[in-house]
Amino acid sequence: MATRPATPFLSKGRYEMSDIRCLNCDAAIVVPARFCARCGQRTDTARLSIGDLVRELMHSFANVERGPIALLWGLLTRPGHVARDFIDGKRRRHYGPFATLAVLVGASAFAVNLLGYRVLAHDGFATAPADLLQQHFNLLLLVQLPLLGVICALVFRAARLNLSEHMVLVAYALSLRAIVPALAALLSFIGSRDAPTREQVIAFWVVWYLYFGWAASQFYGRPRVFNGVKGIAAAALGHGAILALIELCSAAYVWALGIRLGQ
Repeated sequence: MATRPATPFLSKGRYEMSDIRCLNCDAAIVVPARFCARCGQRTDTARLSIGDLVRELMHSFANVERGPIALLWGLLTRPGHVARDFIDGKRRRHYGPFATLAVLVGASAFAVNLLGYRVLAHDGFATAPADLLQQHFNLLLLVQLPLLGVICALVFRAARLNLSEHMVLVAYALSLRAIVPALAALLSFIGSRDAPTREQVIAFWVVWYLYFGWAASQFYGRPRVFNGVKGIAAAALGHGAILALIELCSAAYVWALGIRLGQ
């Protein structure tokens, strides 16, 4: 990953060309300019931090070079490269991953609940937890971001990326995945169905594992096949971890409710 040399000391009001280049468009930076003269990106763009995630989440969607169709096509055809562009500093090319995920998750949860689509009908949950999760489907989707991000940080620790950078890949991948329940709800509503079949649920998870493995092979680079297999394993571990977390919370809820009723 490209790094920036320290900015040389300049007297007040003095501007000079330097060997620092914009990470987005590769134009030379005029020191001590805070923004690139060609594309307008900040000149101090570097590795991501948690503070960057918060600022990116709140940032306007309007300040990008490409539209939503281009982003959707990118996530369908080169998701790992889109995520890599973002962490390498090319942040005006696409909509930000975390704001994109938040918007798509909200829209998907709204569509699922509006159309009464029981998306979790065959995920193995008891009736009461499934109903509660259905009502808060957006939270169920969002909690997978840090969970899968941590798993990727462990599985791909040799990549020498921080947690925020791993989460960029996860956010973009989950953004595309968040569209699927909304589309399924719409198609099922047209076909007068209120829940997916067990076979459809299994197919969904298989496709998700393969998609995330493919995205990981692009994002983490060579050896691509090995990193693709590790990506599939990370997706499977993330799925297992969210199921285990839900079961644990459900058991704690039942235990607490039993104590309360016993009193």
